[in-house]
Amino acid sequence: MIDKRRAQRLLGESIRDIGILVVVFGPLDAFFQKERPSVLLLSVVVTGGLLFIALGIILEAEEGESTT
Repeated sequence: MIDKRRAQRLLGESIRDIGILVVVFGPLDAFFQKERPSVLLLSVVVTGGLLFIALGIILEAEEGESTT
């Protein structure tokens, strides 16, 4: 059985990993497209990925603070 703290930590790790994948593969995919996407669209994708990374770190940090 998974308790709330462990579930929150796993959710934080998953969200952070999704953000890392978006930041890495979003620009990489754009590089190999025949028609280049706009800089604005690419910056929105990267910003979204960075927000996911930050959210994942925050969720993991909250779990660490609640155990003390």
